[in-house]
Amino acid sequence: MGEEKLTIAVRFFGGAGNYTAVLERCFTYVLTENPDEAALFEWVKSNTRATSDDGIRDRFRFLESIRLLTVDEERVALTERGIQWIADTEPKVLFDALAENVRGFETALEALLDGPKTDAELGAAIADDHPEIGWSDPSGPAQHRGWLQSLGYVERSDGMNSLTDSGRDLARRLASDGPTLERGESYTQQELESAFDTSFGSYVKGISPRTDDDGALSYIIVKAREDGPYGDDLGGERFTYIGEGVPSKGDQSPTGANKALLGQAEGSTVPVYFFYQPADSSELRYEGLVAIVDARYVFDDDQERMVYQFTMERLAFDHPVEFETVAASVTDGGRASGVQTASGDDSEPALTDDDAEFTETQRRVRSSAFASRVKSAYDSRCAICGTSRESPAGTVDIEAAHIYPKRDDGRDIVQNGLALCRLHHWAFDAGWLSVSDEYRILVADRPGLEGYEEFSRLEGETITVPNTEDERPHAKFLAAHRERYGFESIEESS
Repeated sequence: MGEEKLTIAVRFFGGAGNYTAVLERCFTYVLTENPDEAALFEWVKSNTRATSDDGIRDRFRFLESIRLLTVDEERVALTERGIQWIADTEPKVLFDALAENVRGFETALEALLDGPKTDAELGAAIADDHPEIGWSDPSGPAQHRGWLQSLGYVERSDGMNSLTDSGRDLARRLASDGPTLERGESYTQQELESAFDTSFGSYVKGISPRTDDDGALSYIIVKAREDGPYGDDLGGERFTYIGEGVPSKGDQSPTGANKALLGQAEGSTVPVYFFYQPADSSELRYEGLVAIVDARYVFDDDQERMVYQFTMERLAFDHPVEFETVAASVTDGGRASGVQTASGDDSEPALTDDDAEFTETQRRVRSSAFASRVKSAYDSRCAICGTSRESPAGTVDIEAAHIYPKRDDGRDIVQNGLALCRLHHWAFDAGWLSVSDEYRILVADRPGLEGYEEFSRLEGETITVPNTEDERPHAKFLAAHRERYGFESIEESS
Protein backbone atom coordinates (compact mmCIF):
# COMPACT_ATOMS: atom_id res chain seq x y z
CA MET A 1 0.00 0.00 0.00
CA GLY A 2 3.06 2.29 0.25
CA GLU A 3 2.10 5.88 1.13
CA GLU A 4 -1.52 4.88 1.80
CA LYS A 5 -0.52 3.15 5.00
CA LEU A 6 -1.93 4.52 8.23
CA THR A 7 0.11 5.96 11.07
CA ILE A 8 -2.12 5.27 14.06
CA ALA A 9 -3.66 1.89 14.98
CA VAL A 10 -6.97 2.81 16.60
CA ARG A 11 -7.60 0.85 19.78
CA PHE A 12 -10.62 -1.45 20.04
CA PHE A 13 -12.95 -2.07 22.96
CA GLY A 14 -11.99 -4.05 26.05
CA GLY A 15 -8.69 -2.43 26.92
CA ALA A 16 -5.13 -3.25 25.84
CA GLY A 17 -4.55 -6.97 26.00
CA ASN A 18 -8.22 -7.73 25.45
CA TYR A 19 -9.01 -6.26 22.04
CA THR A 20 -9.15 -9.59 20.24
CA ALA A 21 -11.48 -11.21 22.78
CA VAL A 22 -14.07 -8.47 22.28
CA LEU A 23 -13.44 -8.40 18.53
CA GLU A 24 -14.11 -12.14 18.29
CA ARG A 25 -17.49 -11.75 19.98
CA CYS A 26 -18.32 -8.78 17.77
CA PHE A 27 -17.39 -10.58 14.55
CA THR A 28 -19.37 -13.64 15.61
CA TYR A 29 -22.40 -11.39 16.06
CA VAL A 30 -21.89 -9.83 12.63
CA LEU A 31 -21.44 -13.22 10.97
CA THR A 32 -24.49 -14.82 12.54
CA GLU A 33 -26.94 -11.89 12.69
CA ASN A 34 -26.12 -9.82 9.57
CA PRO A 35 -26.85 -6.54 11.41
CA ASP A 36 -27.17 -3.06 9.96
CA GLU A 37 -25.09 -0.20 11.34
CA ALA A 38 -27.63 0.81 13.99
CA ALA A 39 -27.93 -2.76 15.32
CA LEU A 40 -24.13 -3.09 15.50
CA PHE A 41 -23.86 0.12 17.49
CA GLU A 42 -26.49 -1.15 19.91
CA TRP A 43 -24.60 -4.44 20.30
CA VAL A 44 -21.42 -2.54 21.15
CA LYS A 45 -23.18 -0.39 23.75
CA SER A 46 -24.76 -3.48 25.33
CA ASN A 47 -21.54 -5.50 25.43
CA THR A 48 -18.86 -2.89 26.20
CA ARG A 49 -18.54 0.33 28.13
CA ALA A 50 -18.77 2.41 24.95
CA THR A 51 -21.40 5.19 24.92
CA SER A 52 -20.26 7.56 22.18
CA ASP A 53 -21.44 6.94 18.63
CA ASP A 54 -18.42 8.88 17.34
CA GLY A 55 -16.02 6.67 19.33
CA ILE A 56 -17.72 3.53 18.05
CA ARG A 57 -17.69 4.85 14.50
CA ASP A 58 -13.94 5.61 14.70
CA ARG A 59 -13.17 2.04 15.71
CA PHE A 60 -15.20 0.49 12.92
CA ARG A 61 -13.73 2.87 10.35
CA PHE A 62 -10.33 1.58 11.41
CA LEU A 63 -11.45 -2.03 10.97
CA GLU A 64 -12.71 -1.08 7.53
CA SER A 65 -9.38 0.56 6.69
CA ILE A 66 -7.48 -2.64 7.50
CA ARG A 67 -9.99 -4.59 5.43
CA LEU A 68 -11.63 -6.77 8.04
CA LEU A 69 -15.26 -5.67 7.55
CA THR A 70 -17.52 -3.23 5.69
CA VAL A 71 -20.08 -1.01 7.42
CA ASP A 72 -23.01 0.87 5.94
CA GLU A 73 -26.47 1.81 7.13
CA GLU A 74 -28.09 -1.17 5.47
CA ARG A 75 -25.68 -3.97 6.31
CA VAL A 76 -22.46 -4.81 8.13
CA ALA A 77 -20.39 -7.67 6.65
CA LEU A 78 -17.06 -9.33 7.24
CA THR A 79 -14.51 -9.34 4.46
CA GLU A 80 -12.85 -12.56 3.32
CA ARG A 81 -9.94 -11.86 5.67
CA GLY A 82 -12.34 -11.08 8.52
CA ILE A 83 -14.04 -14.44 7.96
CA GLN A 84 -10.64 -16.13 7.79
CA TRP A 85 -9.68 -14.69 11.16
CA ILE A 86 -12.93 -15.51 12.94
CA ALA A 87 -12.80 -19.06 11.55
CA ASP A 88 -9.77 -19.97 13.65
CA THR A 89 -8.75 -16.70 15.39
CA GLU A 90 -5.14 -17.24 14.23
CA PRO A 91 -3.21 -14.18 15.54
CA LYS A 92 -1.00 -14.00 12.43
CA VAL A 93 -4.04 -13.30 10.22
CA LEU A 94 -4.95 -10.25 12.26
CA PHE A 95 -1.31 -9.19 12.56
CA ASP A 96 -0.94 -9.29 8.77
CA ALA A 97 -4.03 -7.10 8.40
CA LEU A 98 -2.52 -4.56 10.79
CA ALA A 99 1.02 -4.69 9.39
CA GLU A 100 -0.08 -4.38 5.77
CA ASN A 101 -2.13 -1.27 6.47
CA VAL A 102 -0.42 0.51 9.37
CA ARG A 103 3.25 1.51 9.61
CA GLY A 104 5.41 0.28 12.45
CA PHE A 105 4.08 -3.11 13.59
CA GLU A 106 7.01 -5.14 12.26
CA THR A 107 9.44 -2.54 13.59
CA ALA A 108 7.97 -2.73 17.09
CA LEU A 109 8.31 -6.51 17.24
CA GLU A 110 11.84 -6.53 15.85
CA ALA A 111 12.89 -3.79 18.28
CA LEU A 112 11.83 -6.00 21.20
CA LEU A 113 14.25 -8.70 20.06
CA ASP A 114 16.94 -6.51 21.65
CA GLY A 115 15.17 -6.60 25.03
CA PRO A 116 12.23 -5.05 26.94
CA LYS A 117 11.24 -1.50 26.03
CA THR A 118 8.83 1.18 27.17
CA ASP A 119 6.08 2.51 24.90
CA ALA A 120 8.20 5.61 24.29
CA GLU A 121 11.19 3.50 23.26
CA LEU A 122 9.00 1.53 20.86
CA GLY A 123 7.78 4.82 19.43
CA ALA A 124 11.37 6.00 18.97
CA ALA A 125 12.26 2.76 17.12
CA ILE A 126 9.24 3.16 14.83
CA ALA A 127 10.04 6.85 14.25
CA ASP A 128 13.63 5.96 13.29
CA ASP A 129 12.46 3.29 10.87
CA HIS A 130 9.62 5.43 9.49
CA PRO A 131 10.71 9.07 9.59
CA GLU A 132 7.69 9.90 7.44
CA ILE A 133 5.41 9.15 10.41
CA GLY A 134 6.40 12.04 12.66
CA TRP A 135 4.40 10.97 15.69
CA SER A 136 1.97 13.73 16.59
CA ASP A 137 -0.09 11.58 18.95
CA PRO A 138 1.97 10.47 21.98
CA SER A 139 -0.47 7.59 22.48
CA GLY A 140 0.38 6.17 19.06
CA PRO A 141 3.06 3.69 20.21
CA ALA A 142 0.83 2.53 23.05
CA GLN A 143 -1.93 1.71 20.59
CA HIS A 144 0.49 -0.37 18.50
CA ARG A 145 1.57 -2.14 21.66
CA GLY A 146 -2.05 -2.66 22.76
CA TRP A 147 -2.80 -4.60 19.59
CA LEU A 148 0.40 -6.65 19.87
CA GLN A 149 -0.43 -7.36 23.48
CA SER A 150 -3.95 -8.48 22.55
CA LEU A 151 -2.55 -10.79 19.88
CA GLY A 152 -0.39 -12.51 22.50
CA TYR A 153 2.90 -11.32 20.99
CA VAL A 154 3.81 -8.83 23.72
CA GLU A 155 3.45 -8.89 27.49
CA ARG A 156 3.64 -5.85 29.78
CA SER A 157 4.95 -5.54 33.34
CA ASP A 158 5.85 -2.41 35.33
CA GLY A 159 5.67 -0.24 32.24
CA MET A 160 8.03 -2.46 30.23
CA ASN A 161 7.06 -4.42 27.13
CA SER A 162 8.69 -7.72 26.19
CA LEU A 163 8.09 -10.50 23.69
CA THR A 164 6.18 -13.66 24.49
CA ASP A 165 7.39 -16.96 23.01
CA SER A 166 5.06 -16.59 20.01
CA GLY A 167 6.05 -12.95 19.62
CA ARG A 168 9.73 -13.85 19.63
CA ASP A 169 9.14 -16.50 16.97
CA LEU A 170 7.28 -14.03 14.74
CA ALA A 171 9.86 -11.29 15.33
CA ARG A 172 12.67 -13.66 14.34
CA ARG A 173 10.80 -14.54 11.16
CA LEU A 174 10.35 -10.87 10.32
CA ALA A 175 14.01 -10.14 10.99
CA SER A 176 15.22 -13.19 9.08
CA ASP A 177 16.73 -12.80 5.65
CA GLY A 178 15.61 -16.31 4.75
CA PRO A 179 13.43 -16.88 1.67
CA THR A 180 9.67 -17.21 1.78
CA LEU A 181 8.79 -20.39 -0.10
CA GLU A 182 5.57 -22.35 -0.31
CA ARG A 183 5.83 -26.11 0.00
CA GLY A 184 4.54 -27.80 -3.17
CA GLU A 185 4.97 -24.66 -5.33
CA SER A 186 7.24 -24.66 -8.39
CA TYR A 187 9.81 -21.94 -9.03
CA THR A 188 11.98 -20.87 -11.94
CA GLN A 189 15.69 -20.45 -11.34
CA GLN A 190 15.26 -16.69 -11.62
CA GLU A 191 12.58 -16.72 -8.92
CA LEU A 192 14.80 -18.80 -6.62
CA GLU A 193 17.75 -16.49 -7.20
CA SER A 194 15.54 -13.59 -6.19
CA ALA A 195 14.20 -15.42 -3.12
CA PHE A 196 17.66 -16.46 -1.92
CA ASP A 197 19.36 -13.25 -3.11
CA THR A 198 22.10 -15.22 -4.84
CA SER A 199 23.21 -16.47 -8.24
CA PHE A 200 23.39 -20.19 -9.03
CA GLY A 201 25.31 -19.77 -12.28
CA SER A 202 24.11 -21.58 -15.37
CA TYR A 203 21.93 -23.98 -13.36
CA VAL A 204 21.09 -25.08 -9.80
CA LYS A 205 23.42 -27.94 -8.87
CA GLY A 206 22.28 -31.08 -7.08
CA ILE A 207 23.97 -29.98 -3.84
CA SER A 208 24.58 -26.24 -3.39
CA PRO A 209 26.16 -25.17 -0.08
CA ARG A 210 25.84 -21.40 0.35
CA THR A 211 28.01 -19.28 2.65
CA ASP A 212 27.53 -15.90 4.29
CA ASP A 213 29.76 -12.83 3.93
CA ASP A 214 32.22 -14.29 6.44
CA GLY A 215 32.53 -17.57 4.55
CA ALA A 216 30.54 -19.59 7.10
CA LEU A 217 28.00 -22.14 5.85
CA SER A 218 24.60 -20.46 5.84
CA TYR A 219 22.26 -22.98 4.18
CA ILE A 220 22.27 -25.86 1.68
CA ILE A 221 20.05 -26.39 -1.35
CA VAL A 222 19.54 -29.99 -2.45
CA LYS A 223 17.92 -30.83 -5.78
CA ALA A 224 16.75 -34.21 -7.07
CA ARG A 225 15.98 -34.71 -10.75
CA GLU A 226 13.42 -37.19 -11.96
CA ASP A 227 15.74 -38.12 -14.84
CA GLY A 228 18.92 -37.89 -12.76
CA PRO A 229 21.70 -40.48 -12.93
CA TYR A 230 21.70 -41.54 -9.29
CA GLY A 231 18.55 -43.54 -8.71
CA ASP A 232 17.50 -41.65 -5.57
CA ASP A 233 14.70 -43.19 -3.51
CA LEU A 234 12.56 -40.14 -2.68
CA GLY A 235 9.36 -41.68 -1.33
CA GLY A 236 7.96 -41.18 2.16
CA GLU A 237 8.94 -38.92 5.03
CA ARG A 238 12.41 -40.50 5.17
CA PHE A 239 14.29 -41.17 1.92
CA THR A 240 17.76 -41.73 0.51
CA TYR A 241 19.73 -39.33 -1.65
CA ILE A 242 22.96 -40.12 -3.49
CA GLY A 243 25.79 -37.62 -3.20
CA GLU A 244 27.65 -35.61 -5.81
CA GLY A 245 29.68 -37.33 -8.54
CA VAL A 246 28.39 -38.85 -11.82
CA PRO A 247 28.97 -42.57 -12.58
CA SER A 248 31.42 -41.84 -15.41
CA LYS A 249 33.87 -40.38 -12.88
CA GLY A 250 34.05 -43.53 -10.76
CA ASP A 251 33.86 -43.59 -6.97
CA GLN A 252 32.40 -40.49 -5.43
CA SER A 253 34.91 -38.38 -3.53
CA PRO A 254 34.59 -36.02 -0.52
CA THR A 255 33.90 -32.91 -2.57
CA GLY A 256 32.88 -29.68 -0.89
CA ALA A 257 29.22 -30.45 -1.58
CA ASN A 258 29.42 -33.98 -0.15
CA LYS A 259 31.34 -32.70 2.87
CA ALA A 260 28.63 -30.13 3.51
CA LEU A 261 26.00 -32.88 3.78
CA LEU A 262 28.37 -35.09 5.80
CA GLY A 263 28.71 -32.25 8.26
CA GLN A 264 24.93 -31.97 8.57
CA ALA A 265 24.69 -35.73 9.15
CA GLU A 266 27.03 -35.32 12.11
CA GLY A 267 24.84 -32.54 13.50
CA SER A 268 22.38 -30.21 11.76
CA THR A 269 23.41 -26.59 12.03
CA VAL A 270 21.91 -24.90 8.96
CA PRO A 271 18.64 -25.20 7.02
CA VAL A 272 18.65 -27.68 4.12
CA TYR A 273 16.10 -26.81 1.40
CA PHE A 274 14.96 -29.73 -0.75
CA PHE A 275 13.70 -29.32 -4.33
CA TYR A 276 12.46 -31.77 -6.95
CA GLN A 277 12.72 -31.22 -10.72
CA PRO A 278 10.34 -33.23 -12.95
CA ALA A 279 11.80 -34.56 -16.19
CA ASP A 280 9.49 -32.41 -18.34
CA SER A 281 10.04 -29.10 -16.53
CA SER A 282 12.82 -26.59 -15.96
CA GLU A 283 11.12 -25.41 -12.76
CA LEU A 284 11.93 -26.79 -9.30
CA ARG A 285 9.21 -27.85 -6.90
CA TYR A 286 9.89 -26.94 -3.27
CA GLU A 287 9.54 -29.97 -1.01
CA GLY A 288 10.35 -28.24 2.29
CA LEU A 289 13.20 -28.39 4.80
CA VAL A 290 14.94 -31.70 5.47
CA ALA A 291 17.34 -33.08 8.07
CA ILE A 292 20.31 -35.28 7.16
CA VAL A 293 19.90 -38.11 9.66
CA ASP A 294 22.53 -40.53 8.36
CA ALA A 295 25.45 -40.71 5.91
CA ARG A 296 27.25 -43.80 4.63
CA TYR A 297 29.93 -44.52 2.07
CA VAL A 298 28.67 -47.70 0.42
CA PHE A 299 29.15 -49.81 -2.71
CA ASP A 300 26.29 -49.35 -5.17
CA ASP A 301 25.75 -52.62 -7.07
CA ASP A 302 23.87 -50.95 -9.94
CA GLN A 303 26.50 -48.28 -10.52
CA GLU A 304 29.42 -50.54 -9.51
CA ARG A 305 31.14 -47.85 -7.49
CA MET A 306 31.34 -46.32 -4.02
CA VAL A 307 28.80 -43.58 -3.34
CA TYR A 308 27.72 -41.35 -0.50
CA GLN A 309 24.25 -42.39 0.58
CA PHE A 310 22.47 -39.76 2.65
CA THR A 311 19.31 -40.53 4.57
CA MET A 312 17.07 -37.46 4.68
CA GLU A 313 13.94 -36.80 6.67
CA ARG A 314 11.33 -34.16 5.95
CA LEU A 315 10.88 -31.54 8.68
CA ALA A 316 7.58 -30.00 9.74
CA PHE A 317 9.00 -26.46 9.68
CA ASP A 318 7.48 -23.92 7.31
CA HIS A 319 10.21 -21.30 7.72
CA PRO A 320 13.99 -21.60 8.19
CA VAL A 321 13.89 -19.34 11.24
CA GLU A 322 11.97 -22.07 13.08
CA PHE A 323 14.87 -24.43 12.41
CA GLU A 324 17.43 -21.79 13.38
CA THR A 325 15.58 -20.91 16.60
CA VAL A 326 15.42 -24.52 17.77
CA ALA A 327 19.04 -25.21 16.78
CA ALA A 328 20.18 -22.04 18.59
CA SER A 329 18.50 -23.21 21.80
CA VAL A 330 21.25 -25.84 22.13
CA THR A 331 23.77 -23.04 22.63
CA ASP A 332 21.65 -20.56 24.56
CA GLY A 333 20.31 -23.11 27.03
CA GLY A 334 16.85 -23.30 25.51
CA ARG A 335 15.96 -19.64 25.83
CA ALA A 336 15.58 -19.13 22.08
CA SER A 337 12.83 -21.74 21.97
CA GLY A 338 11.15 -20.51 25.11
CA VAL A 339 12.56 -23.18 27.44
CA GLN A 340 13.69 -21.67 30.71
CA THR A 341 15.75 -23.03 33.56
CA ALA A 342 13.89 -24.59 36.46
CA SER A 343 14.76 -21.68 38.73
CA GLY A 344 14.37 -19.03 36.04
CA ASP A 345 18.03 -18.09 36.57
CA ASP A 346 20.03 -18.28 33.37
CA SER A 347 23.24 -18.94 35.32
CA GLU A 348 21.88 -22.14 36.87
CA PRO A 349 20.63 -24.47 34.14
CA ALA A 350 17.95 -27.05 34.77
CA LEU A 351 19.23 -30.63 34.90
CA THR A 352 16.60 -32.01 32.54
CA ASP A 353 14.38 -30.92 29.68
CA ASP A 354 10.62 -31.19 29.90
CA ASP A 355 10.10 -33.43 26.88
CA ALA A 356 6.61 -32.01 26.43
CA GLU A 357 8.14 -28.63 25.56
CA PHE A 358 9.28 -29.93 22.17
CA THR A 359 7.62 -31.48 19.16
CA GLU A 360 9.21 -34.56 17.61
CA THR A 361 10.75 -32.40 14.89
CA GLN A 362 12.15 -29.95 17.46
CA ARG A 363 13.67 -32.81 19.47
CA ARG A 364 15.29 -34.22 16.34
CA VAL A 365 16.79 -30.88 15.37
CA ARG A 366 18.00 -30.16 18.91
CA SER A 367 19.60 -33.59 19.20
CA SER A 368 21.36 -33.15 15.88
CA ALA A 369 22.43 -29.59 16.67
CA PHE A 370 23.69 -30.73 20.08
CA ALA A 371 26.04 -33.23 18.43
CA SER A 372 27.37 -30.63 16.02
CA ARG A 373 27.80 -27.81 18.54
CA VAL A 374 29.54 -30.01 21.09
CA LYS A 375 31.98 -31.48 18.56
CA SER A 376 32.67 -28.01 17.19
CA ALA A 377 33.31 -26.60 20.67
CA TYR A 378 35.97 -29.28 21.23
CA ASP A 379 37.42 -28.94 17.72
CA SER A 380 36.30 -32.54 16.99
CA ARG A 381 38.82 -33.96 19.44
CA CYS A 382 38.27 -36.18 22.44
CA ALA A 383 38.24 -34.10 25.64
CA ILE A 384 40.00 -36.97 27.47
CA CYS A 385 42.67 -38.27 25.09
CA GLY A 386 42.78 -35.57 22.41
CA THR A 387 42.45 -37.98 19.48
CA SER A 388 40.50 -37.36 16.27
CA ARG A 389 40.23 -40.15 13.68
CA GLU A 390 38.70 -39.83 10.20
CA SER A 391 36.94 -42.62 8.31
CA PRO A 392 37.36 -43.26 4.56
CA ALA A 393 33.97 -41.60 4.07
CA GLY A 394 35.26 -38.40 5.65
CA THR A 395 33.41 -38.70 8.97
CA VAL A 396 35.27 -38.07 12.23
CA ASP A 397 35.23 -40.69 15.00
CA ILE A 398 34.22 -38.22 17.70
CA GLU A 399 30.89 -38.40 19.50
CA ALA A 400 28.92 -35.89 21.54
CA ALA A 401 28.29 -37.36 24.98
CA HIS A 402 25.64 -36.09 27.37
CA ILE A 403 27.11 -35.57 30.84
CA TYR A 404 23.72 -36.08 32.48
CA PRO A 405 22.29 -38.81 30.23
CA LYS A 406 19.75 -38.19 27.51
CA ARG A 407 17.81 -41.33 28.49
CA ASP A 408 16.94 -39.51 31.73
CA ASP A 409 15.94 -36.34 29.83
CA GLY A 410 19.38 -34.79 30.13
CA ARG A 411 19.39 -31.49 28.33
CA ASP A 412 20.52 -30.90 24.75
CA ILE A 413 22.70 -27.92 25.59
CA VAL A 414 26.45 -27.53 25.08
CA GLN A 415 27.09 -27.18 28.83
CA ASN A 416 25.77 -30.73 29.26
CA GLY A 417 28.12 -32.14 26.64
CA LEU A 418 31.60 -33.58 26.15
CA ALA A 419 33.24 -34.52 22.86
CA LEU A 420 34.67 -38.01 23.33
CA CYS A 421 36.16 -40.76 21.20
CA ARG A 422 34.13 -43.95 21.03
CA LEU A 423 36.14 -45.72 23.75
CA HIS A 424 36.00 -42.90 26.27
CA HIS A 425 32.35 -42.17 25.47
CA TRP A 426 31.58 -45.77 26.44
CA ALA A 427 33.75 -45.53 29.58
CA PHE A 428 32.09 -42.28 30.63
CA ASP A 429 28.57 -43.62 30.11
CA ALA A 430 29.43 -46.93 31.82
CA GLY A 431 30.72 -45.22 34.96
CA TRP A 432 34.41 -45.98 34.57
CA LEU A 433 35.22 -42.28 34.26
CA SER A 434 33.85 -39.02 35.64
CA VAL A 435 35.06 -35.41 35.90
CA SER A 436 35.57 -33.10 38.87
CA ASP A 437 34.49 -29.46 38.99
CA GLU A 438 38.14 -28.61 38.27
CA TYR A 439 37.91 -30.73 35.09
CA ARG A 440 40.17 -33.50 36.42
CA ILE A 441 39.49 -37.12 35.44
CA LEU A 442 38.17 -39.45 38.12
CA VAL A 443 38.44 -43.23 37.71
CA ALA A 444 36.18 -45.80 39.36
CA ASP A 445 38.01 -47.75 42.11
CA ARG A 446 37.49 -51.20 40.61
CA PRO A 447 41.00 -52.78 40.49
CA GLY A 448 39.56 -56.28 40.16
CA LEU A 449 37.88 -55.57 36.82
CA GLU A 450 39.46 -55.85 33.41
CA GLY A 451 40.07 -52.38 32.04
CA TYR A 452 40.97 -50.78 35.36
CA GLU A 453 44.69 -50.73 34.61
CA GLU A 454 44.12 -48.93 31.30
CA PHE A 455 41.72 -46.33 32.72
CA SER A 456 43.60 -45.80 36.01
CA ARG A 457 46.45 -44.14 34.09
CA LEU A 458 44.06 -41.24 33.38
CA GLU A 459 43.39 -40.50 37.08
CA GLY A 460 43.99 -36.82 37.89
CA GLU A 461 44.64 -35.75 34.29
CA THR A 462 42.90 -32.55 33.18
CA ILE A 463 40.44 -32.81 30.32
CA THR A 464 40.53 -30.34 27.43
CA VAL A 465 37.65 -27.85 27.60
CA PRO A 466 36.52 -25.11 25.19
CA ASN A 467 38.05 -21.66 25.45
CA THR A 468 34.59 -20.09 25.70
CA GLU A 469 33.20 -20.17 29.24
CA ASP A 470 29.61 -20.68 28.10
CA GLU A 471 30.58 -23.87 26.24
CA ARG A 472 32.42 -25.56 29.11
CA PRO A 473 30.78 -28.35 31.15
CA HIS A 474 28.58 -26.86 33.86
CA ALA A 475 29.26 -27.93 37.44
CA LYS A 476 25.62 -28.95 37.90
CA PHE A 477 25.82 -31.61 35.19
CA LEU A 478 29.26 -32.82 36.32
CA ALA A 479 28.02 -33.21 39.91
CA ALA A 480 24.95 -35.14 38.72
CA HIS A 481 27.15 -37.55 36.74
CA ARG A 482 29.47 -38.12 39.73
CA GLU A 483 26.54 -38.75 42.03
CA ARG A 484 24.96 -41.14 39.53
CA TYR A 485 28.07 -43.38 39.51
CA GLY A 486 29.17 -42.96 43.10
CA PHE A 487 32.11 -40.63 42.50
CA GLU A 488 31.10 -38.05 45.11
CA SER A 489 32.47 -40.15 47.94
CA ILE A 490 35.62 -40.92 45.92
CA GLU A 491 36.27 -37.24 45.29
CA GLU A 492 35.58 -36.22 48.90
CA SER A 493 37.97 -38.84 50.29
CA SER A 494 40.82 -37.98 47.89
